[in-house]
Amino acid sequence: MPPRLPVWLPYLKTVNESPGGVIHFEYKGGEEKLKLADISCIMIYGETDMNFKLPVFEKITRAGIPIIYARRNIANPMVIHGALRHDSSDTITAQILARENEKKKVHIARQLLTTKMESMKYLVPVMELPTHTDVSTLRTIEAVHAKKYWEQYYERIGHPEWSRRGVETGKNPASSALDAGSRFISGIVLRWILYHHLSPSHGFFHVPTDYQSLVYDLMEPYRGIFEFEMMRVFVKYPAHKEKWIPLAINALKDKYNSRCYVPLTRQIVTYHELLHGSVLSLKAYLMGNQRKFHIPLPGEPRGGRPPKVAFKLYGRQAGKSNFWNEAYEVNAKVQERKSWFIDADKGKGNVDTL
Repeated sequence: MPPRLPVWLPYLKTVNESPGGVIHFEYKGGEEKLKLADISCIMIYGETDMNFKLPVFEKITRAGIPIIYARRNIANPMVIHGALRHDSSDTITAQILARENEKKKVHIARQLLTTKMESMKYLVPVMELPTHTDVSTLRTIEAVHAKKYWEQYYERIGHPEWSRRGVETGKNPASSALDAGSRFISGIVLRWILYHHLSPSHGFFHVPTDYQSLVYDLMEPYRGIFEFEMMRVFVKYPAHKEKWIPLAINALKDKYNSRCYVPLTRQIVTYHELLHGSVLSLKAYLMGNQRKFHIPLPGEPRGGRPPKVAFKLYGRQAGKSNFWNEAYEVNAKVQERKSWFIDADKGKGNVDTL
């Protein structure tokens, strides 16, 4: 079965349902014709003057496909999704109880921050976390790390005068592209959160409940991976800043479909499937099926016994005769992408997780 695809619709014009259950989207620059079974999430970007066709959008959300509507310079996108489905195991109660348990909340937040820094160590080293801490302290450490990371990031793309959340946001096309990329990724993570009966508004690292805080929690471990892909766009097309958003989204689509080896589960998966991993692991931990919250990340094929986890990602796993040869080939392709960063600009950094 082919994987479901995230759909990017800039400046949407029309949405219609064709015979056979095919949804026909027309947008600025093109069109898409897809069956609902082939879509993982939809992101509508930019202003649209289309007539709102409620029956079609209702059919989309009832199929479990979240819709993200985002515009430039709007901090919080509109999120449309269906109601939570019946859940005999009552996952949300386990989620809320863990959120109220200081020890579990700190453990989850700590793992999220550790893996986030791991994915960003191509620019900034991983900061050591105190043995005994609380979520507030972890947030402070994250803020210090993020400041260093973005300073290095903007320096690498040739604009040290820019900042991620500065007053010049309207004049900072990289920030606009990064925001669009983040919202695009959020749609995929939101779909899996809803599919596994979790509440998207009850996070552990991001605590406020007035937005999709759990979505942003579970995106954290993979931010550095996808921001690296967008950095490649910014460096490659410095004279085409007005096109950075569509170019960055296309780069993310390519990355989603490329494969990596995951040491935690000893599998070869696409990066799209990897995004499912933090959701699967969190649910296994909350339901008591897993002693720790382990987050899958890309890595090199190695021996030894991996940590015990109660989930598998969608993808290939060890056991077939050609698996390890294939795993080494996949990792070699990842190493080729690393060489771009090593050869570019200052040539410093650790890119083990890219």
